[in-house]
Amino acid sequence: MSPERHGAAEAVPVLDLQAVGKTHRQADGSALRVLSGVDLTLRHGETAAVVGRSGSGKSTLLHLAAGIESPSSGQVRLAGRVLSALGDRERSRLRGRSAGMIFQFFHLIPYLTVRENILLPARIAGISDLTPGASVDDAADRLLAAVELGDRAGEPARHLSGGEMQRTAIARALLLQPPLVLADEPTGNLDAEAAASVTRLLFEMTDRQGAALLLATHDTELASRCRRRFRLAAGRLLPLANSGEGDGGEGRPGPGTSLPGTS
Repeated sequence: MSPERHGAAEAVPVLDLQAVGKTHRQADGSALRVLSGVDLTLRHGETAAVVGRSGSGKSTLLHLAAGIESPSSGQVRLAGRVLSALGDRERSRLRGRSAGMIFQFFHLIPYLTVRENILLPARIAGISDLTPGASVDDAADRLLAAVELGDRAGEPARHLSGGEMQRTAIARALLLQPPLVLADEPTGNLDAEAAASVTRLLFEMTDRQGAALLLATHDTELASRCRRRFRLAAGRLLPLANSGEGDGGEGRPGPGTSLPGTS
C-alpha cells in the first residue's frame, strides 16, 4: 500500500458507534434495554476500556462492535463499513479481517494444536497470504515466538495452562493483523501472575501492529492501562474522570485512583 493510501486508510475510524441502542426481548415478552444512545469512535492505535457491573452490557457492546449482534437503533461502522448494510456472509468476512476477538474463557478448540488454533481464522477465511510473499504460516510462527509458545506449538490446546491458553488466543486474534482488537474480560479467568503476563503481551502486541484496542473488564489495573476509559451504567457509556477522553493527554490515573462502576 502506498504511503498516501495507507494514511487515508488510517484516517477512517476503525470503529464508529453512533447513538447505538440495544433491547433484548425476554422470555415473558417484556423488553430489556441494555444499551441506549452509545457513541464511541476509535482510531488506529487508540486504547479504550469499558468498566461496569456484571450484566451492564459490556459484552453486548463488544458483540455489536464486531457485528456478532445487531443494534436495535443507531449505527455501527467497522473499518468504514456500515454493518447493518451488509448481508450475513459479507459481515462475517469483514469481521474476520477487521476485528480480532479475545474472550475470558479463551474459546480454543481443545483437540487442535496451539499452532492450529492460531491459524484457525485464516483457515476459515481461506487466506494463505497476508501480503505477497508473507504467508499466514510464517505469521503464526512469529506470533508463537512472540507469545513464548514456540515449544508448545504442536501440543493440543487442552494441555495448556490458563495463561498459555489466553496467550494463544491473543496470537489467534492478531494473526490477520486486524485494525481492531476486542477483548472481553481477557484476564478474568487468570491468576495474578498470568494476568500480568497476558496484559503486557496484549498491549505490546496490539501496539506493535498499530491496532485499536477496546476491552471490557472488571480489572481496574488493566483498565488503567488504556488511554480512554468509560463506565457503562443504565445503558449509557460515560467517560471516567482522569481518562484521556478529550483531554489530549495520556489519561493514566495516579496511584490509588479508583475506577467507579466496577465490582
